[in-house]
Amino acid sequence: MDLPDVIELDGATLIRIDAPEDVACWTAGVEGGDGGWTVSIVVEPAEAPSAEATETAQGVVDEFGALSEAAIRYLVEELQDPGLSAADRALLAAEEPPFGAPEAVVWQDGTWMMRFAESGLEIGEEYGIGVMFAGRTPVAIEDLSDPDEV
Repeated sequence: MDLPDVIELDGATLIRIDAPEDVACWTAGVEGGDGGWTVSIVVEPAEAPSAEATETAQGVVDEFGALSEAAIRYLVEELQDPGLSAADRALLAAEEPPFGAPEAVVWQDGTWMMRFAESGLEIGEEYGIGVMFAGRTPVAIEDLSDPDEV
């Protein structure tokens, strides 16, 4: 299968990285905001990214800062749960929410997730926490505590 090694977007060059044989993955670091962000396209089974995937990735690159902020606001609102530990509630109430190292993952059908690799919350201890988007709108929290489910 002949897959592109590079996908050029306006503002980012995604480079194909090593992945299992049945998966194709391209990733790029994008400068901006508090430093750098990561945007990836993941295709399973392995094939060239669809127009939907590249268009979504371009939109994410263009608006990464605003989308990251929208994801953080969504997490702060949606995680307000009486079952949350006192420590987690305190972190969510802090001036600076406990989410860092944002990275976007776009799939072949154009769906995508903003994952925060750094999270001070129990739910995000090992693998971070994700926010699924429908276009530019956050719609669901992705619990990444069990990586086999993702």
